[in-house]
Amino acid sequence: MGYTNYWHQYRDFTDQEWNQIKNEMTYIKDIQYKTLDKITITDEHISFNGKRPFSCETFFLNKTMYKDKLYEDQDLSFHFCKTKEFPYDIFVWHMLIFCAGMINDRNKFNISRDR
Repeated sequence: MGYTNYWHQYRDFTDQEWNQIKNEMTYIKDIQYKTLDKITITDEHISFNGKRPFSCETFFLNKTMYKDKLYEDQDLSFHFCKTKEFPYDIFVWHMLIFCAGMINDRNKFNISRDR
């Protein structure tokens, strides 16, 4: 399997929250260009992966909750990113901690990891 980070996003981020998240990701991008690859920061989502050979799944954070289920019992709030504890894992966890701390309500944004 591999080391994985998990989160539940139970609501959309507000415009103000999303701007703070984008600013934090821009800061990380500016100081960690040697560790991260394929960094995307838009008004809709943020994504990045580790640089090869230390890459696994791409971290993807969406401003809005998913609306359409792919199967009947799908939990649209549930997300994960497998990193195998490669060096970029700390940045995935940092962004999740940043979001959780900003929202400060486990009923709206909840995180965990394989530890």
